[in-house]
Amino acid sequence: MQAGRILRHAAIAAVLALGISVGGQSASADGYKVVYIAPQLNNAADIVIARNWQDVSESLGMDAVIKNAEISAKREADEWATAIALGYDAIVGGPVDSLAATISVKKANEAGIPVFMLGRTSAGGKVELIARADNISLGTIAAEELVRRIEEQRGEIAGKVLELHGPMDQVNARQRSEAIQAVLAKHPKIELIRKLQHWTPEEFFDITKSVASANELVGITMGSDVIPGVDAALDSLGQLKKIGEPGHIVVTGIDADPRILDLIGNDLWDASALQDMVGYGTILAHYVKHYLDGSFKITAAGPIDNPGAPYHGIEARWNEATEGWEIQTPSRPVDKSNYTDPSLWGNAIKKYQ
Repeated sequence: MQAGRILRHAAIAAVLALGISVGGQSASADGYKVVYIAPQLNNAADIVIARNWQDVSESLGMDAVIKNAEISAKREADEWATAIALGYDAIVGGPVDSLAATISVKKANEAGIPVFMLGRTSAGGKVELIARADNISLGTIAAEELVRRIEEQRGEIAGKVLELHGPMDQVNARQRSEAIQAVLAKHPKIELIRKLQHWTPEEFFDITKSVASANELVGITMGSDVIPGVDAALDSLGQLKKIGEPGHIVVTGIDADPRILDLIGNDLWDASALQDMVGYGTILAHYVKHYLDGSFKITAAGPIDNPGAPYHGIEARWNEATEGWEIQTPSRPVDKSNYTDPSLWGNAIKKYQ
C-alpha cells in the first residue's frame, strides 16, 4: 500500500506540475488525497452528503475533493477515469447508475485504488465499505406511516395509493420500493398505483397531477421527497388539504428534505422516513482515514469494535455483490412532533447556505 501511495502522489505531483487543477485544490504533501464523485449537487440532500463528508475528511487531515456527475452515467465514468489517472489514495462513489458504475469500480480495483461508497453503491466490483441508510427500513417506515394515518383519517385501510418509485436498476430505489410494496400488500383493500420516475421535478409534478386528477387518492408515497412537485401538483388541483381537513390526501416520503420539514410544520405533509445524510458521511470519512492509516479495518460481521470511532457498535454486514463490508445507519419517522430537531439534516443544511 505504501509503494502504491507514493506512486499515486507522484502522479498527482506530475499533473500539478503541468499546471492542471485537481478539484480546485492543491495536493497535500502529508495528507491523503481522496475524492467523492457525487451523483449530483442540485438538491439539498446531495449537497449535505458531499459537504459534510468533505468537512469531516478535511478535519481528519485528508485533502478531500468533490466532483459532480450531474446525473449523467457518462460524466460519472469520465470523472472516475480522471480520478484513477490522477492516482487518488481513495475514491468514494455515489453512483448515478449502479450497473454502469461497476465498470469504473473494477478499473479502480485494477489500479490498486481502494473504493468506498457513500449513500449509494455500485452493483459490483470490490468496494471496501458502503455507508448508507437502511433502504428497507426507510421504505417500511414510509409505508407504515402512510397506512397508519390513512386508518386514523378514514377509519379503515382502503383506497387508492400512488407510489412514485425510481428506476429499478438503482439499488436504493429498488429496495425502497420493494419495502413499500411489502407493507401495502398486507392490506388487500389498498389499490396501489405504481409510477416510474427518474428523480426530476417535472415528472413528480406531471405524474402526480395526472394520477390525482383521474383517481380519488387516499395516499401518496415515494422513494425520495427531496424532489419537489407532489405538493405543487395537488395544489394545482385544489387537493392540497391540511391534515384533519376533509379530503386530505395522506402523503409520506423518504429523506426528510428541508422543504418537507416546512410542509410538515404547516400540516401539509404527514411524515417522512429520515435518511441520515450527516451520519453516514461522518462514518465513512473516519473509516477511510482509519483504512488508509492501517489502524483499523472491519474483519468480521456483527457490531464493530473500535471504541471512539463514530461507527463503533454499528453492525457490519458482508455484501456479496461488492465483495466488501456495508454499514447501514438507522432511520426514524419525522412528523409534526419532531420536525424542528436541529440534528435532522434538513435543519443542519442551514450551515451550508
